[in-house]
Amino acid sequence: MKKENRVMHSMQGVFVFLLLGIFALMSTLLVLLGAQMYRGAVDKNQFTNDRRAAGAYLRSMIRYADGENAVSVEERGGTEAVALREEIEGVRYVTWLYSMDGQLWEQFSEEELGFDHDLATAVCPMESMQADVDGQSVVIRFTDENGEEHQVVVALRCAAQR
Repeated sequence: MKKENRVMHSMQGVFVFLLLGIFALMSTLLVLLGAQMYRGAVDKNQFTNDRRAAGAYLRSMIRYADGENAVSVEERGGTEAVALREEIEGVRYVTWLYSMDGQLWEQFSEEELGFDHDLATAVCPMESMQADVDGQSVVIRFTDENGEEHQVVVALRCAAQR
């Protein structure tokens, strides 16, 4: 009878060990699956934010610069650029926004220094950009790094008051 108890006791030990092993394996799989789902959600969110960033940036820059004769579209450095002019303490400044080399660029400098790509800062990915100013609004069409086309329309408040 003692021999049967020992066999039964060792079988119970193996069963408990097997149960713990299955629990550990399932826990590990659950953590890995959760991490993969989280990574996918973060990547999708980042992609969506990148798509919105260029449009939001252009919109906010134009709204900030909205003033009488402050927004124009000009040819600079072989590319079309949106020029945002302002005066700070009696000095005229211009911010150039343009697309080149797969990026949206911004150059802020004194107006008399002119356009110089070496002074510009890359803002975000952007393949191309076309802009039109009709006196009442600015329409910017751009293609993002994924080839998707977008359009930003900003009503010029100062133009509407004239």
